[in-house]
Parts: sequence; structure tokens; C-alpha cells
Amino acid sequence: METLLEALTQYAEENLVVRYLREYAPQIQTAQLREERLTEKLAALAPETAEHVEQLKNELSDVYSCREQAFLLSGISIGLELGRL
Repeated sequence: METLLEALTQYAEENLVVRYLREYAPQIQTAQLREERLTEKLAALAPETAEHVEQLKNELSDVYSCREQAFLLSGISIGLELGRL
């Protein structure tokens, strides 16, 4: 079962996720620009602030990555369950 999940996850990432992300490209670009501007403003406050901001960005990235993986696996699981009906 693990191999099937890995294959489905890889297929989804390579063929489906990119297609759906294209729909959100404008919102993603706007959010990235805002994030860059805020990061620059915060980094300008003090040298140690820049380091903390970078650490925060890394931690948030890890959180979002885990959530995305969980949602993807949930979708795959639902698809497999529906396929069994």
C-alpha cells in the first residue's frame, strides 16, 4: 500500500498540483511580494531581527509543507476509498 501511495503522491505532484497552482498564481505572486517587503522592513529594524525573520520563514515553510502533504495524502486516500465502492 505504501508504494501505491508514493506513486499516487508523485503523480499528483507532477501532474495535478502544478495545474491547480496556476489558478492561484496571481494571489501567490502578490503574497510573495508582500512577504518580501515586510521581511525587508523587519530586517531593517535591527541586525538580529533579520535572523529571527529568516528563522520564522523557515519554520512557517515547514508547517505549510507538512499541511500540504497531509492534504494531498488525504485526497489520495479519499480517491482510493471511492475507488473501492
